[in-house]
Amino acid sequence: MHHGQGHYLKLEGFGDARRILVHDPPGAEGRSLPLVLALHGTGGSGRLMALLSGLSRLADERGFRVAYPQALGEVGTEDPARGAAWNAGPGLGCPLHPDVDDVAFLGAVAARVARHAPIDPQRLYVAGFSNGARMAYRMALEAPWVAAIAAVAGAPVWGEAPARAVPTLAFHGTEDQHIPYGGGVGPQGRRIPALSAPEALARWAALMGCGEGPVRDALDSHHVDLWSGGGCEVGLWTVAGMGHAWPGGRPYAPGADRPAMDLSAAHLIWAFFEAHAREGA
Repeated sequence: MHHGQGHYLKLEGFGDARRILVHDPPGAEGRSLPLVLALHGTGGSGRLMALLSGLSRLADERGFRVAYPQALGEVGTEDPARGAAWNAGPGLGCPLHPDVDDVAFLGAVAARVARHAPIDPQRLYVAGFSNGARMAYRMALEAPWVAAIAAVAGAPVWGEAPARAVPTLAFHGTEDQHIPYGGGVGPQGRRIPALSAPEALARWAALMGCGEGPVRDALDSHHVDLWSGGGCEVGLWTVAGMGHAWPGGRPYAPGADRPAMDLSAAHLIWAFFEAHAREGA
């Protein structure tokens, strides 16, 4: 593949052999760089996640690596019975592959990329869209190597608080019909009810030990609410008028919701990740 498109690594041992699309910024040879694992939504692919998120272009500007791993299941269908999806929790994976441990798989992905090129172990991040966002929340709870996460158009999954709180930046469109901003079950999504986005992130912030907030910062029509304290930061971007989409990116499929174009999730996510390296060993 020509430069800029990335290249594929293969990983065995987690269901079928899986491909990981890796993007290295120019001039990165031999340098220890941060790594962002970017997780597609239901029916997506690594290639699609690269296209919709704009993270590779930003990686070239800012000097980090991006890996776009592939979930098991079919690419190109949002049918929850068949579509490629991460096992983020009960009813949230691909039913054809119920026993695959995607937490372990994504740990193996990070290790596989590190064998290919040097990675800064304090700067391993996970960003996800939709079902991939739900998987990012699961990684925060269960993968101690994760320094921070970003979740676009996904709802938290719940569990025990992790030993080390994980800084979190979330984005949710007010018109999302898959995972409704106001909570409940969307007409287009999986039949799994969610809390409203503000309620979910307040609860997540409490789980991460944030004792302060939310403090609101408004940017024209969109606004961000920030919780802090306890050594952790949690933010929720409310994206006015947007549906199920990645702000500043591309629609994930023909006919899918249009992203808001006056906000760049990729830029905001990277600024957040850059400010949050993992402390200690």
